[in-house]
Amino acid sequence: MANNIRRPLQYVLGAFMVSFGVVTLLRTNIGAGAWDTVNANLSALTGITLGTASFLVQGLLVLMIMLYRKEVKYILISVSIILIAIGIDFWDILIYGDYFYQGLAVRFAVFFGGVFVLTAGLSLIILTHYPAAIFDEFMMMVMHIFHTEKIFFPRLFVEMLAIVLASGFGFLAGVGFGAVNVGSVILAVVLPFILSVQLSWMRPLFDVKV
Repeated sequence: MANNIRRPLQYVLGAFMVSFGVVTLLRTNIGAGAWDTVNANLSALTGITLGTASFLVQGLLVLMIMLYRKEVKYILISVSIILIAIGIDFWDILIYGDYFYQGLAVRFAVFFGGVFVLTAGLSLIILTHYPAAIFDEFMMMVMHIFHTEKIFFPRLFVEMLAIVLASGFGFLAGVGFGAVNVGSVILAVVLPFILSVQLSWMRPLFDVKV
């Protein structure tokens, strides 16, 4: 019974932290995760909110996966997509507003703080054992399409696809590369390591037994 209450609360908290981390990274203007840059540049192009852009992009990926796999179970991932989209708009519109971090040292300090919060939120979600990782599922689909069990190149393809899409949206919007910056490269390198560290120390405290 305790787990039935704890798991959804932990899941919502994780999504709330992820959304805060995403918006914080974007407000440093150093860069963000590859797919977060897609959302940001799509928002700049269309005028829709950042959360709406996140919902549309990830929703489209879920639809692609469902059509390819021919399984409706992937619709469950939409729960995290909706929660994170709502959280992103909350932090972006209601909390941050027009504020952006200034000063290179401050921006880098906040950037790595944002990475810490983002990975902590992801860890909380992962440890509920609920479905969540849309981009991992997308990578698995790519692996299946190309008949490979090696992760590196499919993951690289997924990340590069996001960078290409984000750059295209950015130039169409007249903002150049927009949210794509050096931080996007840094994040691609350090996030898996930080996430693994976060999971290792958080697992004894937050792992919800199914």
